[in-house]
Amino acid sequence: MSTSISPTPSTPPLPPFSSPLASPSTTQPQTPVQKALNNASPLTKIPADIATHRSLLFALDTPVQLTAAVWHNFWPYVDNVWCIHQKPQPSPVTGVAKVYGGCRLARKTNFPLPEVTGKSRPRQRREGGTCKAKVRVTVYADGRRVVERMGDGHSHDLDHIDSVKRNSGVRNLVLDDFFKSWEAGGILAFLRDTSKATADGDGGDILKDAGGLYLSRQEVQNILNGALKKAYPGQDVSEVKRQMDKYKNYTTCNFKGCDAQAFPDIKALMDHRKAVHGLRSHDHSDKMYACPDKSCWRRKKSKGFATLLGLEEHLREKHGKGSETDVLRLGVREMDNGHLDAGPVGHLGLNMGFDMMNPLLPNFPGDPITPDSDDQDQGLQLHDAEHELDEEGGVERQEAARALTHMERESMKIRIKRLVIERSKLDAEIKRLNTICYGSGSGEVRQDLDDG
Repeated sequence: MSTSISPTPSTPPLPPFSSPLASPSTTQPQTPVQKALNNASPLTKIPADIATHRSLLFALDTPVQLTAAVWHNFWPYVDNVWCIHQKPQPSPVTGVAKVYGGCRLARKTNFPLPEVTGKSRPRQRREGGTCKAKVRVTVYADGRRVVERMGDGHSHDLDHIDSVKRNSGVRNLVLDDFFKSWEAGGILAFLRDTSKATADGDGGDILKDAGGLYLSRQEVQNILNGALKKAYPGQDVSEVKRQMDKYKNYTTCNFKGCDAQAFPDIKALMDHRKAVHGLRSHDHSDKMYACPDKSCWRRKKSKGFATLLGLEEHLREKHGKGSETDVLRLGVREMDNGHLDAGPVGHLGLNMGFDMMNPLLPNFPGDPITPDSDDQDQGLQLHDAEHELDEEGGVERQEAARALTHMERESMKIRIKRLVIERSKLDAEIKRLNTICYGSGSGEVRQDLDDG
C-alpha cells in the first residue's frame, strides 16, 4: 500500500505583520507597504502543510507516490535528509528507472582531513555513519515517482538533520529576487519576522516548518558568496567583494559633460562642484519667486518657486488667492483706480466694457426736455451732474484702494510679471513670423490685408 500526494497549491499571501513586542493574540493593522511586502515575500512560495509532507517523506513508513509537479514542489525541502547517489537511467524496454540513496548521516567520514594551508581555515566535519536508513526512488516514463524506504528507519529525528544541514528549498529563499541587493542580516531578519505569520494564523512558524529554524547569518552570507562565485567564474570572490565594498559609497558628479572620476564621499563631491562648476552647496538662484504671505513657510527664497505658474498654483491652493476670478476682480479695481496698464483687464474694460453692458442695461426713459428749456441750462445741469459723479467716483476709488489687501496687491504684481513675460514671448513670435513671411521683422500685415 502506497501513499499518494496530490499537487498542493502554494500558500496564499501571508497575514499582516505582527509586532515582536505585541502579545501573540493581537496583531497590528496592515499598512499598504507591509501588504505589498507580504504578497511578494519568498515565504509565499513554500507549499501548504509543508510540515506534514516533510514528516511523511522523512519517515517513509509506507511508499509515497508523487507526480512530477509534486516532486519538484516538495523534494527540495527533504533533500537535506535523503541523498540520491545516481541519476535516473530509464530502461529502453519499460522506460522505468530506479535510483538508490540513503540518509545524509549514513555517509562514512573515515577519510583523512584536507591539509590546512596558509590561507585556508580549519574546517569542522560532522559525524558520519550514524544512520543506516536507505531509500529507493522509482521513476516512471510519465514523470511519476514512488519513494520507499529500504531497511531500518532513521536513528535521529527530523529536527536533528535540520540542525546539521539546511535543505535547498530554504537556501533558495535567500537567493530569491526579492532579496536582490539585500544584506545577509536583513534577509535573515525579514525571514524570521514574517515567518511568524502563517497562512492559517495558528501561531506556527512557516520557516521552521520548512526546515529553516537553524538558518544563521553566516550561512546566509555563505549562500550569497556561493551565488557570487557562479556570477564571476574563475575570479577571486574575495577580490570582487573588496571592489564592491570600495565603490559602494562612491558618488559621481551629475553635472552635464563632467568626466571627473568618482569621489569617495559627499564632501569631496561638493568641493569639486564648487571649484570646477562654481556651484554652491545651497544654490537657490533658480527660485525667483517667493510667497508674498509673511506667515507662509515658502516666504523664504530657498523655499520659493522657479516659475510664476508654480507660485500662482500655490496661492490658489494654500491661500485661496491667485485664481482667475481674483485676478479679474483685482484688475477691475486697478482700472477703477486709474492704472490702466495693470493687465489686459483694463484694455478689456476700455474696448468692450460699455459695448457689452449696453444690451444688459434696462431701457430707462430719458429726461424730458420741455420747449422752455434752453441749451445753457442743459449744459449747466450736465456739468453739475458730472461733477457730482466725479466726486462720488473718487470716494469709491479711494475706498477700493484702501480695501486692497497686501495679498491682493502681491497677486496683481505677480499677474503683471506673468503678462509681461507672455507679451515678450508673443512679440518675439510675431517678429519671427513676419521675418518668415515678409523678410522683415516689422511685417506688411496691413498691405497684405488690403491686397486681399
